[in-house]
Amino acid sequence: MTTPPTSMNTSTRAALAVTMLAGFYLLAATIVLGLLGLDVWLFVATGRLNPAVLKLYALSAVVAYPVLRVVFLTRRPRHDGPESGLPLTREEQPELWARIDRIAERTGVRGPAEVRLVPEVNAGVREDTKLLGLVPGKRHLQIGAPLLLGLTEAELESVLAHEFGHYSNQDVKLGAVTRAGRVAVLHTISTLHRRADQHEAEEAAELAAKAAKRVAKGRKPSGEKADGGVQRVLAKLFAQYAKLYFRVSESVSRRQEYAADQVAAKLAGRDATASALRRIPALDAAHDFYLGSYATLGWDLGLLPPAGQFYGGFAHLLADPDRRRELADLGMPEDDENPYDSHPPVALRVAAIEALPADGRDAEGSGPAVALLRDADRVLAELEIATLVPEAAGMRRTDWPELVQEVCHAAAREGAQPILRALTDLGLPGTVEAMADALDAGRGREIADRLPKSEQAAAATGRAAREFLRPVLRQGLARITVLALAEAGVARWELSWSESARFRLPGGAQEDLTAALDAAVADTTDTAPLRALLAKAGLPAAPATTG
Repeated sequence: MTTPPTSMNTSTRAALAVTMLAGFYLLAATIVLGLLGLDVWLFVATGRLNPAVLKLYALSAVVAYPVLRVVFLTRRPRHDGPESGLPLTREEQPELWARIDRIAERTGVRGPAEVRLVPEVNAGVREDTKLLGLVPGKRHLQIGAPLLLGLTEAELESVLAHEFGHYSNQDVKLGAVTRAGRVAVLHTISTLHRRADQHEAEEAAELAAKAAKRVAKGRKPSGEKADGGVQRVLAKLFAQYAKLYFRVSESVSRRQEYAADQVAAKLAGRDATASALRRIPALDAAHDFYLGSYATLGWDLGLLPPAGQFYGGFAHLLADPDRRRELADLGMPEDDENPYDSHPPVALRVAAIEALPADGRDAEGSGPAVALLRDADRVLAELEIATLVPEAAGMRRTDWPELVQEVCHAAAREGAQPILRALTDLGLPGTVEAMADALDAGRGREIADRLPKSEQAAAATGRAAREFLRPVLRQGLARITVLALAEAGVARWELSWSESARFRLPGGAQEDLTAALDAAVADTTDTAPLRALLAKAGLPAAPATTG
């Protein structure tokens, strides 16, 4: 079994991070001071300023200037933007705050001054520190709504205990130092590359103009290529340092994660901590699926689920037995161990937790974590207001069954457009009855020829053409039939949290519809079953036409 690396003490970690950050500035200072020393040596060695020495001085300035400007003089971005999510106050959420206070007390740390609910599958802590994290400040705790909906209280407690475990290990202070280093290094590299790109574009334009002049004079272009100049070289040099810095700093971060997991296991229980680590990646995948397949289902039509259900509806999907089995089968992500990743692979973290002695605490021994929220439906509705884009405020809210019905009905109308156009192009009414008449009259090939099809189907002849066109014709017939049944209000789409919405016919006639469609496009056309089904559903069905 793979075990986590042994921990360092806090002072050693801080010293390493500060040393690496100082090394970044030392690298830049070495470049500048080295060039300055070379210039002084040249002056002393030559005793005069000749053209060659002046050229070397100019070259030194070209190299030193971008280092001074980018590394030492450019202001770096800070976290000064508005906080995201919905604030949860002590007065409105006393149960949740009481649990947070208890975790903070048991880990021996100062709790957060602010708690915010966010829509992501995540929980995290941030502190407004100063002087590279050496001066503490206001702490902010974020809790993802999907975690409240998808975890038990014990599992959520382990997640929060993990975050407070960083506090107890003084990792927040260390994190500010390592973050400052990452920001400085990445800012320097990106700025140098951006300036190199600008230089390269300007040089390329100049070379293109020169090449055009040479061609106009009947001469060949020089073939000279533009490059990013010295700033590209400097960017690559700092990038090499970045690899070293990230490898060292992220190695420290991984040790922090293991240590915080140990705190979580001690406070919330071994099994709850291992269970949460396993479940969160599956929740993340399920939440992405939910947002794309359910919450935003009617977005393009200006429709949203009921207030509070855009995020809260995730609980319905998680409660479905089939979906629960799918989540259980997902297992843990197969992460490759990356030395630059701040988090160890989940499998290694779980293995380290499960190697601990059993503590007799059950991972499932508590209720859903959302019970910690007072008036959860209202809170989730307020989260929507706080986080959805402004255009969502003008959308119409409708319950889940009606939302699915309206969206599927609109999709059915859109899907039926090709067959409706094909019928009208032939001078026929755009109705399923007219199509049945045309099939009885042997005009199926005419209709199919006007429907979208693959190149292979369009080029086929004889028997092969009939076989290629049969599914095209059947699909068109199915779409116009489904639309007719839906427009008449005799069939509906049914919401399912296990699979795609199901189209329901009265009396469970789905199998009859399948057989009727197959018969209508068979080699020997038989529309009688389809007409009978339409008549049984209450739609007007003309008798089959005879040739």
